[in-house]
Amino acid sequence: MSFSTTTKMQILLLFLVIQLCHGSNDTVSISLKRHTLNVGGTSFGGLKNFDGVVFYGEISVGSPPQKFNVVFDTGSTDLWVPSKEWPEETDHKHPKFDKDASKTCRLMKGGEVNIAYETGSVVGILAQDNVNVGGVVIKSQDLFLARNPDTYFRSVKFDGVIGLGIKSSRAQGSVTVWENMVKQKLITKPIFSLYLRPHKGDGGEDPNGGQIMFGGFDPKQFKGEHVYVPMKLSDDRWKIKMSKIYINGKPAINFCDDVECTAMVDSGSTDIFGPDEAVGKIYKEIGATKVIIRCEQFPALPDIYFEIGGKHLRLTKHDYVEVKTNPKKRCRLRIVKSKNRRKDWVLGEAFMTKFHTVFDYGDVKTPRIGFAEAI
Repeated sequence: MSFSTTTKMQILLLFLVIQLCHGSNDTVSISLKRHTLNVGGTSFGGLKNFDGVVFYGEISVGSPPQKFNVVFDTGSTDLWVPSKEWPEETDHKHPKFDKDASKTCRLMKGGEVNIAYETGSVVGILAQDNVNVGGVVIKSQDLFLARNPDTYFRSVKFDGVIGLGIKSSRAQGSVTVWENMVKQKLITKPIFSLYLRPHKGDGGEDPNGGQIMFGGFDPKQFKGEHVYVPMKLSDDRWKIKMSKIYINGKPAINFCDDVECTAMVDSGSTDIFGPDEAVGKIYKEIGATKVIIRCEQFPALPDIYFEIGGKHLRLTKHDYVEVKTNPKKRCRLRIVKSKNRRKDWVLGEAFMTKFHTVFDYGDVKTPRIGFAEAI
């Protein structure tokens, strides 16, 4: 699942237990502990859950602080938490933000805003308050106090969403968490990095799920050097330009000849999503007809290369195929057709577990994203 207007399918809840670490270079890192639930084909409001992952962890809002578990999502831009008007009739209990109990909270002008995602929606009102992320306190941060969740958001275990995009698309003049971290000089370098470890097996807990670091990156988490690609400045998301896709070293698809091709780098999305035609060509090249494949095909599947920034970034079958054995063996491709027929690609967790990712906002005129093979 992903929290943006792109197709965000295939979810499994990934529980994060956060350990705060303040580095020597004024960085703030959050270690992720993973617990996955094998929920098979359960449907949430029309969305099928195919054992994907969602990363979330604890932040606090207000003075005194009120704690919430929120998704860290590079595919959306805004922060919201449940308000006191959040319903009791949900699958999991959620803390509710009490604005009257916070001496630093103030409501902003404007009416209710509908925060709609491909996988669900809530309604929120805009407020400002202090927000603590990894021990760093962001003063007067814009956030939405949410109510009226739809069927999907009534079913989730996490409480809210923290969008790590560049600029808010919900309310004119509001400022994102990432913008405020940079503007308030809470980190010495305006970058953050994501190291996501792949989960193997059919569920259980992984105490070393990965790490998000604000202000820097850990060179022990990747090998070689990052290849950096400029961000598309016309968008408020972390989007980049892509070119070709290669199968076993041979160019199988050149889908950007006539139209410039873009990809959103999205930590809130489980898989790699692409246009129907392009994904269909990949399936044909590897001998597949749909997302579920015969497991007998797995040993012979080729490597797939994404050409980004002039470099060929390789995914092996172990990266783009999910193999489950409980309750029975099942193999599923993690390169999936977008359901909303959009032309953009989405490079989600299936891509980001292979490549350590740096989101670099050092030059506001030319922000960029870097990829290096993760260790």
